[in-house]
Amino acid sequence: MNSEEAFSYPLVLYEDREDGEEIWRGNFPGLNGCWLEAATREEVIARAPSVLGEYAAACRGAGWRLPRAPELSELRDTGVGEVFMIWAE
Repeated sequence: MNSEEAFSYPLVLYEDREDGEEIWRGNFPGLNGCWLEAATREEVIARAPSVLGEYAAACRGAGWRLPRAPELSELRDTGVGEVFMIWAE
């Protein structure tokens, strides 16, 4: 992706339990179906740019407009999880 196609979007990261095991989930609020999960927090953060990049490429390929990101302060105020700004690579 070149600099003209750079895309950033906030990721909400939180810890959860599934079948008694710890799992970390990352969600891009407002990007329907754009989320990921991993065994560690660090793995979610490391994989997030790739997931966001794939989503952005799919939107562009379909001729869809990329959604505007929600305000970071609004997401932080919800207290749902940690909020990070992710840049697609």
